Amino acid sequence: MPESISEVEVTEPITNKKLRELLKDAVREKNIAQKGKKFEIFFETLMKREKDFEFVMKHCRSSRGEIDYIYSHNLVYDSFWRKSPYICVECKNWKGKINSRDMDHFISLVKSMQILCCYGVYITTSSYEESAYESIKNAKNDDILIIPIEKKHLKRLIEEGFKNFVKKLGQEVVFKM
Repeated sequence: MPESISEVEVTEPITNKKLRELLKDAVREKNIAQKGKKFEIFFETLMKREKDFEFVMKHCRSSRGEIDYIYSHNLVYDSFWRKSPYICVECKNWKGKINSRDMDHFISLVKSMQILCCYGVYITTSSYEESAYESIKNAKNDDILIIPIEKKHLKRLIEEGFKNFVKKLGQEVVFKM
């Protein structure tokens, strides 16, 4: 049975200020186990504001590895989102840059889900090495779109919301890489 995200109980409106506080708390966390968990709480809270996305599964495991989240949507009216009703999300609260090995692993996980999904969103509190961007560029040849969200984007992600920001960044990836 899929793991629930019910541990993120929202009793007050989810404001940008609240999201910024959750993100700040996650980034400042010293305990490695808690660091990842707090970043997931930030992401889950962010997604609770997204009315067009429905949680499907957390920590989806396969023989290749694990995808942090799978969400579905019904945005068939939107040409960007129409391509796939599912999206795979990886969240990394790391200090070190994401390299091609990390990105290639995520891409292989998204590929393994290709019957359902051809979109992946990789969110990190750090940044990406040039080699990771090269992996993202190469994934487009296999009809896999990876949207790389890094530390410098997190403020805009909060302000614009997941649906709008991912679409904008995804279009940049398609046309600029």
